[in-house]
Amino acid sequence: MSSEDIRLRLPSDAADGGAPDERYQRLKEAHDHLEHQHAALQDSYYLSGARKKIDIAQIPGFAEIAARARAEGRAGMHLDRLFTLWQAVQRMPAGHPIVEIGAYLGGSARFISEACRLRSLEPRFYVCDTFSGHARTDPTFDLDRHRDKRKFVNTSPELVADYLAPFPNVQLVVGDIMETAPRVLGGESRFGFVHIDVDVYPPTDFCLRFFAPRLAAGALLVVDDYGFTTCPGAKKAVDDFVAAHPEFSMLHLLSGQAIVFRTG
Repeated sequence: MSSEDIRLRLPSDAADGGAPDERYQRLKEAHDHLEHQHAALQDSYYLSGARKKIDIAQIPGFAEIAARARAEGRAGMHLDRLFTLWQAVQRMPAGHPIVEIGAYLGGSARFISEACRLRSLEPRFYVCDTFSGHARTDPTFDLDRHRDKRKFVNTSPELVADYLAPFPNVQLVVGDIMETAPRVLGGESRFGFVHIDVDVYPPTDFCLRFFAPRLAAGALLVVDDYGFTTCPGAKKAVDDFVAAHPEFSMLHLLSGQAIVFRTG
């Protein structure tokens, strides 16, 4: 819960004028309201052990590139989700290409590229997107909001290519991933890291079936939208895949992401 949430939930007349006794009563009600919200927040898992946890914003290497990603505003991720990507890059096996599906403005792709560079790695990095919104949705599993053709269109291949120009190992793949992956990436037998951020069922389902069997030993596949109520199709795709493929397992992170990995 943010300070903005708390501010918006204050009694609307808490700051109004009035007689001294009335103002005191309103301030007391506002104070009691804040006390109640603070107690509820402390009891939630959001602040569980907060005073004991390492401040990831201070971790060398991660701190600098995460702060830059947040400041530039292109990734749409807070520190928790960026830290998942950071850890996946830190442990990914070298010598294999990596891939992101769902680049949008290129923010997470640049963060991943910078994390790779800090490891002195420059793998071929396929950055995939339609750059024109969702190509496919499922009316059964995906919410109506995902069929809004105005979403995710304020971008372009040229815009993202210019933003990622400092990283010559990046290769943009433009189009519906269900069409481009077999044609452009089908020759790759192994991937060192896969990041899926496509919100909806059809491409998430396809990407799991296409990329998970191609994970190199020790590689991770991160699905960004698994734990978000706004993306039930992404969750169903992961659950269906893991249920149908016992050689893979998954972890649901409190960041809302899921990690899929090979266990057998």
